[in-house]
Amino acid sequence: MIQHKERRIHSRAELRWPVSVVTAEGAIQGETRNISMQGAFICCQKPLCPNERFLLTVNGPSGSLQVLSKVVWSNICACDDETGPSGMGVSFVWSSHKQQGGCMVASPD
Repeated sequence: MIQHKERRIHSRAELRWPVSVVTAEGAIQGETRNISMQGAFICCQKPLCPNERFLLTVNGPSGSLQVLSKVVWSNICACDDETGPSGMGVSFVWSSHKQQGGCMVASPD
């Protein structure tokens, strides 16, 4: 079995929050399966292709936040079975460190 080295800097919280993915073609609804300060796994019916950028709205318990995001990987063919849910791994695109610090105000606690 091949083992992959963990490359994440920030730990992820296993949270299921509703999200909206907005692209030039329209909106896609989904939910987070896990999320960190750097990115998230978004479970949705029609994942986007790698490198696509979009506006992500995350609706958490303390309100919503919007962040420009980029698809890192996508498993378009998977279903909720032994291969896992269909969705995409995304990274958050920040214009500055100050913006990053101000966006994730709500804590998962």
